[in-house]
Amino acid sequence: MPELTAILIAKREKDYDDKKFLASIQGIDLEGKSSDRGQKEWEDMKARVFSGGAVKDSNDIVSLQGNTAKTAGFGIGNGLEYSGTNTKNPMG
Repeated sequence: MPELTAILIAKREKDYDDKKFLASIQGIDLEGKSSDRGQKEWEDMKARVFSGGAVKDSNDIVSLQGNTAKTAGFGIGNGLEYSGTNTKNPMG
């Protein structure tokens, strides 16, 4: 019985190593913090969709519009105000 258990454990480890190798060829790190990376990719994708493709990174201020800005705690009417620019030409 101990021999059978050792064989099963060795087979599982070999299968895991094979899967880890195939994943690393595709650029996936099974041992790293993939959930953080996956979350960042998800946030970046949402930013692209909600901004209509204007931004590629969720950290870009342009990605914070509408409800996303409200959720983040700022936006026009919520701490940010729009003021028109002075149209006078200072040179003349």
